[in-house]
Amino acid sequence: MPFIDVKTNISLPKDKTDLLKAQIAEILAASFPGKTENWLMLNFTDNCSMYFAGSDAPCMFVDIAIFGSQSDAAYDAMTAGMCALIEKECDVSKDRVYVKYEEVSHWGWNSMNF
Repeated sequence: MPFIDVKTNISLPKDKTDLLKAQIAEILAASFPGKTENWLMLNFTDNCSMYFAGSDAPCMFVDIAIFGSQSDAAYDAMTAGMCALIEKECDVSKDRVYVKYEEVSHWGWNSMNF
């Protein structure tokens, strides 16, 4: 049950978000065992007024909330995969990307909680 919230100061047209959605689902499944696209919710917010290190050059913030926890190695794999994808597909340098994780112990869905 991950929720991934992507914010960036670049434009992300629909064809780009569709591509990112598919690639993020693959990175997620490879990094976090048992986490699949069936439970993945994504939000893309583009054209934000964002600055990183005092510059408004292209940058991106990826906020990942996940039910339960993962190993340090899994988080490392997810971060590496996300940064590589963003650099390749969005032309945002890896050193201008933050990835934040939040481990959630209670997650509601379909009128119940996990």
